[in-house]
Amino acid sequence: MGAAVPSDFESSFSASKLRLLAEQFDCVTPANCMKWNKLCRREGEYHFGPADRLVARATTNNQKIVGHTLVFNRPGNYPAWLFRDGQKEADAKLVWKRIEEHLATLMGRYAGKIDSWDVLNEFVEMNPLGYRETDFTRVLGKDYPVRLFKMAAAVDPKAKLVYNDYGIEQAERRKAIMAFVRSLQDSGCRIDVIGSQSHLELGQQVTDGIEATIQECAKLGVLAAFTELDVDVVPRKGFFNPKTREKVIQQNPYTDGAPDEILQQQAEFYRDIFEVVTRNRKHVDRVTFWGVTDADSWLNNWPWKRTNHALLFDREGKPKPAFHAVAKVLANATTE
Repeated sequence: MGAAVPSDFESSFSASKLRLLAEQFDCVTPANCMKWNKLCRREGEYHFGPADRLVARATTNNQKIVGHTLVFNRPGNYPAWLFRDGQKEADAKLVWKRIEEHLATLMGRYAGKIDSWDVLNEFVEMNPLGYRETDFTRVLGKDYPVRLFKMAAAVDPKAKLVYNDYGIEQAERRKAIMAFVRSLQDSGCRIDVIGSQSHLELGQQVTDGIEATIQECAKLGVLAAFTELDVDVVPRKGFFNPKTREKVIQQNPYTDGAPDEILQQQAEFYRDIFEVVTRNRKHVDRVTFWGVTDADSWLNNWPWKRTNHALLFDREGKPKPAFHAVAKVLANATTE
């Protein structure tokens, strides 16, 4: 059971929140400080301070650590210099040299301390190409993930290797993602875990999709992980429709706290998810929440700014009904 931790956790977390992180979670994910565009904004200039501090604290707390992420296949999540060679665009040979050096630098620094690496995030896209077009695919070709996974396996052979993506609870995306992972396996890549980001929303019907995800991972011989779990309590679906977006972004209904009935619905939602997870637990690597308390949730600012209540602990670090629902499911699972 893990939590994502911000880069400035030592200064932004109170002593009580640091205790909460240590006592309630046995795994941590750096939310941003290991991402290439944050870690190395200029070529050759690595800023390891936040990552070093998180790894040190997690090691002291006997927590497992997720390396997040080596390559994020989304524009804006990798440094622009990676694809430049002076005044012209870098060719594939130079980009691969930089990737190899990056993996050796980052993975090599923490080898033996990292439980799993998110090797690649968000390659699959539901369009005619079947993948998201980025500078990586344009310069290196659509098959670059094969070489990337083989490189990662060589640098840190003992760590689990993860492919991480969103929307896997949706049947069509799940089908495409499983086909992609199968193609990597057929090309000789080691994939140990498929990560489902699982940014969910009250009202969604997801339990069947979550169970199908776990079972289809098992068929491929890999574990499932829920890598960025949260449950949004402010409906966001209309945001992605230009016709309704303006109306949707006026919503901020829970500035003074979510009503009891909403918190109860959220508790039941989390309960249902964890009943599926525990029922299939031999095929599940981990569950990581994207934040420690509601105050940390990225959903306070994405996809628009509003007060959200997405996690198990409220803004003061007190357990919510969702926490008690999850704890009960886990307690029952240990007695089965």
